[in-house]
Amino acid sequence: MSDYLPEEIIHKILLKLPVKTLIKSTLVCKSWKSLIKSSTFIQSHLRTTIDSNDQNDSHLLLLSASSYNRIDETSHQHHWLHWDSPEFGEHSMLSTPVIFLKNKPVSDLGVVGTSNGLVCLEADQFYSDRSPTLIWNPSIRKIVMLPTPPVCFTSTKYDKYTTHGFGYDAHSNDYKILRVVTLLDDHSDLSRFATVVQVYSLARGSWKSLRASVIPVDLQCGFESPAFVNGSFHTLQARLSVYYNDHYEEHHKCGGESFIGTFNLATEVFGEIMRPEALRGGSCSISRYGDSLALIKHYNYDFRDLVNRGCDIWVMKQYGVAESWTYLFNISVVQASIYGFKRCGEVVLMENNERGRSRMISFDPKTNQVKVFGTEDYIYHFMDSFVESLVLLDHANAISYQVARTKKVGWQP
Repeated sequence: MSDYLPEEIIHKILLKLPVKTLIKSTLVCKSWKSLIKSSTFIQSHLRTTIDSNDQNDSHLLLLSASSYNRIDETSHQHHWLHWDSPEFGEHSMLSTPVIFLKNKPVSDLGVVGTSNGLVCLEADQFYSDRSPTLIWNPSIRKIVMLPTPPVCFTSTKYDKYTTHGFGYDAHSNDYKILRVVTLLDDHSDLSRFATVVQVYSLARGSWKSLRASVIPVDLQCGFESPAFVNGSFHTLQARLSVYYNDHYEEHHKCGGESFIGTFNLATEVFGEIMRPEALRGGSCSISRYGDSLALIKHYNYDFRDLVNRGCDIWVMKQYGVAESWTYLFNISVVQASIYGFKRCGEVVLMENNERGRSRMISFDPKTNQVKVFGTEDYIYHFMDSFVESLVLLDHANAISYQVARTKKVGWQP
């Protein structure tokens, strides 16, 4: 074809092709293979795909759930792509990678986060002590195995809690993982929580631990994944004070004023954002609403209370400006945990019922209508926007993988 068309035309045509077609196109000739696998083309194709999705309103969502087999007492992870539309139709079911940890095949991999077509996965705590295991591009079926993070604490006397975040550093064109590990009590230094912060760089291929002097005194890992907005991770934090409990003869640290802690992925510097006055107290969680930071205020879980129920959604209209916090709407669903927000304005959440079972539902704040998706046989863990890309195709350590054999899960819109 290059004998008949100029190289610039061929380049423009290839940029508009879907990922699977481009992978097949690498077999046409050496020049096409070299072009498609180049870093410049991969980045250009990603931008073209994002622009095309915006123009055609053809966005995707990555959805992750687990099921439990009562016969062999095993848990299985399932990953799908769905259209980001009111119908929420299934695009495709993804084949989960099978990897070997401690000489055992492992496919029960949970999602840490996703960015530009890459998905960060972690294995069960039994195998990896809650550290990310690999970075996966399901569109090109490539993975990069991650090295084990440096040991944070040698003491086993106290429990450790770990939080992970995965995001894209646009400044350096790098994908990074934030790992925060907190030891629940540490008597060696009462002025601070015992917290270690580590950052993995895909470009560098290694972990590094941040100096203790740059870690905020109040930082501790949370129980929910950080929200990645405007190039930074966001978590809910509280001021910490220290006191001595004579009864237990233990040192304890307790929380005071609440705020939003930030971590800029490019500069790797911590910061703070104040919560709106109306949300200083009470139970809250943090999320992303489109490209904005969102706070969710949760009310009580009493099924009999028809007034104070569900949760309120607040959004920071102008990033970093405390005065721009704006109340959007209330979700009148009892015992609901939010997965995320669709572009049409609907909220996808998990609803718990009186029988202790959960299901995934979509709530339309404009009409207060609720749609039920999936079944109670699956526990849904994760939902976020997704774009098919070629990222990792040029990575030296990216390898192909075996896939887990899983049955197609029936979807019930």
